[in-house]
Formats: sequence, C-alpha cells, structure tokens
Amino acid sequence: MCKTCVQKARSMVRIEGTFSFFFKNKTGLKQGDTLSPILFNLASQKVIQSIKMVPSGIKIGKEQLNILAYADDIALIGKNGIEIRKLFVEMENIARKLGLQMNQEKTKYMIAERKNSLKQNKIGHLKIKKITNLKELKISNIYELY
Repeated sequence: MCKTCVQKARSMVRIEGTFSFFFKNKTGLKQGDTLSPILFNLASQKVIQSIKMVPSGIKIGKEQLNILAYADDIALIGKNGIEIRKLFVEMENIARKLGLQMNQEKTKYMIAERKNSLKQNKIGHLKIKKITNLKELKISNIYELY
C-alpha cells in the first residue's frame, strides 16, 4: 500500500489561480501527507531496535540501556566515549540505509566520566559539538533524525 501511494502519486501546482498540468512525483511524499509520520516511526523503530542489539550502555536493574527515544529525539547512552562512538556509527549507518540523515547542527554529545576517552569531535561523517554541562544539552535536541 505504501509503495503504491508513493509510486503513483501525481501533483499539480496552482499559481495565481491557474493550475499546471499533472506531473509525477519523483521522490518522497507530499508535504503534510498522513503517511509521512507513520513511515518515519517505522524507520525510527528499526534504528532503535538495531541499537538495542549492540552490547553497550548501562545496566538498570535487569535491563541494559543504551538508547532513549522520544518523537524524533534520540539519546545514546554508553559507559565511555568508545561506546558512544560505536553506538553513533552504528546508528548513522542504519539510518543512512533507511534514508534518514542526522542533523549535524542539532547533534551534540556529552561525556560524563572522569577520564574523557573521546578526544575528537567527529563521529562517523559528522562533526559534532561537544558540551560540558547539562544546561547546554537542551534535552530536546540530543540527536535528531531527518
């Protein structure tokens, strides 16, 4: 059904009250398409489930926790910079395969350990801003997928 909605979609443009001829949409969905959030959620869920399979993170009770997600915000959790780097590269690879991209300007990282093992601010293909306290983090913009 999704494939049919995307492949058979046609559009027209109205300029000053005059409609253009119909043309085929080559990529994506129309802005405001009700299918868009559903497809985004399906893709995001795939990314989240894949990250959960990576052995990393912190243990809370009997659960191993390495990712938190709400809407289009994702927080990766690791014991050190090496784990964060591993999770980020994995997330970036999975997201790219699904057609999602990280918003480099809204992506930040923070290391909460005495010895900072993440020396560079480049992870995968993105240059990421390092922050040093939670006030800078602005929780709503930890990692955003587009």
